[in-house]
Amino acid sequence: MRQQKQDWRAYQQSLKQRQKVNKRVLTLKKGMVRGLAGAALAALAIALLVTFVAHVKDRVRTPQETVQETNPNLLSRDTLRGLLDSQPLDRLDRQVLHIQQGDKELTVTTTLNLELQSLLINEFKRNIARKRGTPRYVAAVAVDPDTGRILSMAGFSKDDGTGNPSLSASYPAASIFKIITASAAAEKLNITPTTRLSFNGGKYTLYKRQINEKKNKYTNTITFRDSFAQSVNPVFGKLGALKLKRENLSGYGEKFLFNKEIDFDLPVEVSALSIGDDPYQWAEVACGFNRVTKISPLHGALIGATALTGGEIPAPYLVDSVQTTDGEEIYSPQRQSLGRAFPQRVSTTLSELMQRTIRSGTARKSFSGYRRDPILKNLTLGGKTGSISNKERDVRVDWFVGFAEEKKTGRSMAIAVVVGHQKYIGTRASAYARKAITRYFSTPVTPEAPRVATVKKTEPPSDT
Repeated sequence: MRQQKQDWRAYQQSLKQRQKVNKRVLTLKKGMVRGLAGAALAALAIALLVTFVAHVKDRVRTPQETVQETNPNLLSRDTLRGLLDSQPLDRLDRQVLHIQQGDKELTVTTTLNLELQSLLINEFKRNIARKRGTPRYVAAVAVDPDTGRILSMAGFSKDDGTGNPSLSASYPAASIFKIITASAAAEKLNITPTTRLSFNGGKYTLYKRQINEKKNKYTNTITFRDSFAQSVNPVFGKLGALKLKRENLSGYGEKFLFNKEIDFDLPVEVSALSIGDDPYQWAEVACGFNRVTKISPLHGALIGATALTGGEIPAPYLVDSVQTTDGEEIYSPQRQSLGRAFPQRVSTTLSELMQRTIRSGTARKSFSGYRRDPILKNLTLGGKTGSISNKERDVRVDWFVGFAEEKKTGRSMAIAVVVGHQKYIGTRASAYARKAITRYFSTPVTPEAPRVATVKKTEPPSDT
């Protein structure tokens, strides 16, 4: 009997052990099935992802890339830059170039307005040749805000006879950066042209004691548009240090293409913006009271254009077409925007601020009597000036960035001029800009249609 019980117990124990083993095997089998199914699903997901990425990549190709795949004879942008880089384009006096590429001759048609280009070149030559008031350098770029067509690009420099001054970013931006600060304040702080702001001390100084909110009997108040037009440093310094701070100044600088390459038919030096952790340095950057923030005239013209385009930065281009000797077109411009710097509503504020600069601000002398001028009276004019001495204090950097738009037709131009005055102050940047605007709008509209789509514009306030 005892033996039977032992045998029965042994049988039951072996049965339990067998059940445990079977359960483990079943669990293992289920795990293997799940693993295989998961692997299959993962493989399927990866395959779908690869297909989707390839599809998206195909969809976001630029028009130039897509066309180039079907026609390998087309020039790429990089090849075009290589062809143009060896050409003296800083004082180009003709619209068509003949460039040799290997054994082929290519005909390059530019976008330049020859009357405007000729005016600026001759003005620069005349002022550089005179005995007093001769500049160390002078450069100007004019662009059509609607399309990005370069209307003029001219410059001279005694410091560098080989480079193109119009594409150099060696010039301190000075108060031109107030355009960026004003745009940020209008959007982020909801400041309007008539908002009253306060400051202590001088308009054109920037001491640490001027960037606080204290008010006393010496405190001055001024509207936002007048502080911009008169280029009041402590107002913009306070906005930068106390309100916008590093994040917004850096973010808007990036939106306006600082520290970024500008896609163009020629290499353009990157405009520099550096912002640290010191609030006083934020104030310096915000009002342009520093020599570290630097910009090129080409970049300046694009910034001026945003007041008319609703914040869109037009993609600039100098080459309208490239053709072979048998008439085959192997290059044409494609892009139309480099991004949006601010919402369209901000452009109305910015346009009003820049118009105020012409009417009663720092550019009023250069544009004196424009309401009675037969050409200028038909235009809406806006601008921003900037000036600062270089580190050695032997050159006074003088800027004008602005725009002009015909009230009836909507034809427009944005322009940037920089002059490096030496011992004597010669022709100011704003005076060059006035002459350029007058010349451009004194000629009738050309019937030729633009080669790229236009950038949408917002209507600026009327010039009353």
